Amino acid sequence: MAKPKLLVVSLIGALALTSVYGLSVVVEEKDQLISQLKQQLSNSLESQSVLQQRLSMVRLEQDTSLAELAQLKQSINQLTEQKLALTEELLVYRKIMAPEKQAGGMKIEQLNIEPMLSPNYYRMQVLLMQVARNKRLLSGELQLVVVGSQNQKPAQYNLADLQSEASPLAFKFRYFQEVNTDIKLPEGFKAERIELTAKVKGNKWNKKAEIIYKQNWPVE
Repeated sequence: MAKPKLLVVSLIGALALTSVYGLSVVVEEKDQLISQLKQQLSNSLESQSVLQQRLSMVRLEQDTSLAELAQLKQSINQLTEQKLALTEELLVYRKIMAPEKQAGGMKIEQLNIEPMLSPNYYRMQVLLMQVARNKRLLSGELQLVVVGSQNQKPAQYNLADLQSEASPLAFKFRYFQEVNTDIKLPEGFKAERIELTAKVKGNKWNKKAEIIYKQNWPVE
């Protein structure tokens, strides 16, 4: 009878060992799973940190680019304003200091030639201005020559040739004066340029002077 008892005891012991071993295996697998999850979580946190750093860098670069773009636009606007100001100053300087348009304290401010309704008739307008600091009375006479071609040959006509009633273009002013006259070009004559001569009379304030100004004939 002792053998059956021993067998039962052995069987119970084997079952107990099996349960303990199985429980140990389960616990070990659980620990491994927890360890893997912790490692994955750590990796995820590291990846998230890297992504956050990259995002911060991208945002910083974007903010820097926007700031640089705004500064560049401001610089362009400033340069544009400076260019406009310099251009205006240059135009004024050229207008005042152009040597071919002034002499004897006077300058030819403007020369306009406009066609009239009648064929070959033109209205000429000359604006004269005094550029001297001390404005004194200026007087003198304008002469002009229209240069071009007649029947495909060089030709030129002076003011008397182009007026129906020849009369000198005299001027006398202190500040400015507009001198007007009508001229008629001969038939078959093609005007190319106009040469205007302003002769300023000398006096006790100004020396005798002469301005010769050339301008292309306007294209119609």
